Amino acid sequence: MKRTLPGLAMSALVLGAALFAFSPRPLPAFPATAIHADRLQINGLARAGARIVAVGERGVILLSDDGGKHWRPASVTPDQPSTLTQVTFVTPTLGIAVGHDGRIVRTDDAGEHWREVHADHEHSDPLLSVWGTANGPLFVSGSFGQLLRSDDAGLTWQPLKTPVGDRHLNAIVGDGHGNLLIAGESGTLLRSTDNGATWDKRPSPYQGSLFGALMLANGDWVAYGMRGNVVRSSDRGETWTHVDSHIPTSYFGATQLGDGELVLVGQGGAIVASRDGGLTFDVRKLGGVQSLAAVLDMGHGALLLGGEAGIAPLAVVSPPPASPSTPPAPQSSPSSPS
Repeated sequence: MKRTLPGLAMSALVLGAALFAFSPRPLPAFPATAIHADRLQINGLARAGARIVAVGERGVILLSDDGGKHWRPASVTPDQPSTLTQVTFVTPTLGIAVGHDGRIVRTDDAGEHWREVHADHEHSDPLLSVWGTANGPLFVSGSFGQLLRSDDAGLTWQPLKTPVGDRHLNAIVGDGHGNLLIAGESGTLLRSTDNGATWDKRPSPYQGSLFGALMLANGDWVAYGMRGNVVRSSDRGETWTHVDSHIPTSYFGATQLGDGELVLVGQGGAIVASRDGGLTFDVRKLGGVQSLAAVLDMGHGALLLGGEAGIAPLAVVSPPPASPSTPPAPQSSPSSPS
């Protein structure tokens, strides 16, 4: 009997260990997944009152209530991985975001909750831009000539025809007084003077892709795109002239600051600025591997940037002082087209 005690004890020990290993017990609590706004590609930035909203890859929508210092995810129904390309708020609470798979999502509570109102999951063709006013129609433009309109605050959308077939319509903007502009592939410039009821194609001095557009506070219109090309109009889109921005890099985003300065951002982290409504440009920042897709005026000389490296704040970079031996370049006449 004494000789069997060690064997029995060992068997009991092994059995106890097995029972402990396979017995049910509560799992350890996992920390909440953190949202790192500097590790996502951000394609669009907008203000919802005092809140900042960012959209980007995998359908992510981020919110910040402290000027971009901290970010948290919004609720999106259904939660789809389709990349979002642009966002706008037509009131402090009503916002529209667009993206791949023909997706349009809508919020009416300043971005806390979003609901899908349009999608085309059989095709991956992206929608690229959205614009509208609180009391007027909303418009969405996109690849292969897609143009949609909503007359019920973004709840439903109807397709429209344009005179450019299936060319990509990269950006749509308006002035809130019935005048709209679409900029796109192959130098496409479409203008409407009747709130989008009809469109006419305007001659463009540049035949490459235009990725964005902006209507300035003084009434001038600006469009920008590949290889540093900028075009501008001072007669509500009737005629256009070419502007040399001094660097052959593509621009993807723009904003006009409170003091009137125009800022363009783009490929390789490039930032250029104009203090004369887009007639001439100064290079403020150049160099890098991460491209910028969006820029937001934060006031008091600060910008919020969105792009391949996520979201980052930046103080406005001042132009370099002119050399005492070199007279400053004239700021009143447009540069010659390249």
